[in-house]
Amino acid sequence: MSSPMRRAGPAARRVPNLLPGRAGYRIETDWGRVAVLEGGGHICEVNLKACGELNPLWTPRWKTIDPQRYSPSRHARLYGRPPDGRLLAGIVGHNLSFDHFGPPSREEVAAGHSTHGEAPSMKWKIEAARNVLGPGVKASVLLREAQVRFTRILSLDPRWPVVYCEEQAENLSSFDRPVSWCEHVTFGPPFVEPGLTIFDMPGTRAKACPPSYSTQPIIKPNAEFKWPCAPTLAGGTLNLRTIPNRRFGNYTAQLLDPKAPIAFTSACNPRLRLLVVHAFRRADFPWVGRWVESCCRSQPPWRQRTLCCGMEFSSTPFSVPLRESVDQNRLFGEKTYRWLPAKSTVAIRFLMLLFKVPGDFRGVRRVSVTNHATTIVEMGAHPRRLRSRVHPFL
Repeated sequence: MSSPMRRAGPAARRVPNLLPGRAGYRIETDWGRVAVLEGGGHICEVNLKACGELNPLWTPRWKTIDPQRYSPSRHARLYGRPPDGRLLAGIVGHNLSFDHFGPPSREEVAAGHSTHGEAPSMKWKIEAARNVLGPGVKASVLLREAQVRFTRILSLDPRWPVVYCEEQAENLSSFDRPVSWCEHVTFGPPFVEPGLTIFDMPGTRAKACPPSYSTQPIIKPNAEFKWPCAPTLAGGTLNLRTIPNRRFGNYTAQLLDPKAPIAFTSACNPRLRLLVVHAFRRADFPWVGRWVESCCRSQPPWRQRTLCCGMEFSSTPFSVPLRESVDQNRLFGEKTYRWLPAKSTVAIRFLMLLFKVPGDFRGVRRVSVTNHATTIVEMGAHPRRLRSRVHPFL
């Protein structure tokens, strides 16, 4: 286990131009920093100083704006028309998809709703917060149409490269309601490199998207397979732990190991020596959607110039209208949505852990979390172990 940092860094501070024209909060410690945008509430930056100025999260190649500024008449040519335009105008890095994951239904589009729900398309209230876990921020947003008050508290461990996240969804209505809850974590260049960046999870059964998802798929549409080897249209298999160097788009839904109480996703660039791990309760997020856009989409704002990879831990396997998730009910025996009871609050927690790894690191086989430590076990016959102190959290 590496030595802890010597002292706690400063608390969060508001930055007027966190991204060009977009305000947010940056939390800094001696080991690194995390930043959150007011527009959409997106986690737009994660940094481990031991790996230089590298931010592994995706920053689109187009100039983004705060999503609440989006107007179809003014911005459709740049960002696309509804229901995607408002989301794509402001999307960056790790965004929250809530209270649905995917496009609205036809009737919801006509009513003015956007892709991935209200949460990533509204202005959030953010304030600095310090608690026993370390410096951080409290971010909240009132989803008026969904009648949900959503709150996220991000805290940085002052000594170890660990980010603690607790989210709460408070149902303000007197009805039980189904929801999709997706942590839409997306990585981008330079961290994402074809054939080099390694993506891992405790995946079991998996299914590919339908043929309508992409104009240039690699994986056989609707194919069922066992993670990580997916059947291709050409007749072979594709190992989804890395990204091939070609133009394509694909989405696959992976069921996480039901026997593992703590699940994870990981992304590692051995050349840049950075490993990012998200750990969470499998009961909260039984699914991971792996999304790859590799210079395939031609419509604005994509214009065939974007490479990114999403590792989206979720209550829902596929990016579809909520009522389709409810109608599906189960896939591989697992529920495809969750309930938010009337006048009740549901809370989830997850950890983000950052490591500087050896240049020959082979990816993550297993993650174990105890009350005071997290252990990362490497792939391979002679695995190395990475350890980090953590507060009792999960």
